[in-house]
Amino acid sequence: MEKGRQNTLALRTISSASYRKDFFSPGMRKDQTLLSRECRTFLKQVEEDSIYFPVPASSLDPSLTVSYVDSWMYERNYKEGNSHEGTDIMAARNERGIYPVVSISDGTITNLGWLELGGWRIGITSPQGVYYYYAHLDSYTDIREGDTVKAGQLLGFMGDSGYGPEGTKGEFDVHLHLGIYSWGTGEEISVNPYYLLRSLEEHRLKYQYS
Repeated sequence: MEKGRQNTLALRTISSASYRKDFFSPGMRKDQTLLSRECRTFLKQVEEDSIYFPVPASSLDPSLTVSYVDSWMYERNYKEGNSHEGTDIMAARNERGIYPVVSISDGTITNLGWLELGGWRIGITSPQGVYYYYAHLDSYTDIREGDTVKAGQLLGFMGDSGYGPEGTKGEFDVHLHLGIYSWGTGEEISVNPYYLLRSLEEHRLKYQYS
């Protein structure tokens, strides 16, 4: 049975459903030497990239907490009913424009602007080539596509934008949708951010906001 498990791990690719779902889980990190080279490489890239939790804690108001669950591939009911390829970090205070959003990693802003599903969103490509996607923002800081950012740099503020024409807000509660994507094989492949977020809880900045 153990040999069979090892063979299963070794045969997985980045596009394997089980790899994507369990990405960065304690079990995967423990057994990473058993992964295929492709899967092990992407895991190490994200590990080396990721420095900070994307929503700082408030040093002024401890009630401004956030919460999230493993919602990987939950059904979304908007239009086509796509599966949820990310993790939603929910605001305890359902008010847009309060919670700051910072970059998990160093990188370059490769996408910035409106998407119907993602609202005001930011896409950052890390030095390792990993794509980090931050969606449903209320506003941006003074950043532009092509800018270089540092881990922990303020990107904007959590909101409830999206699900309609440009500028649509209020179709759902305030939250940050975080996505992580690989382009190493030449195609866009999403992985579950949940376990990475859990690991970054210990690396959460403190900002003064209330």
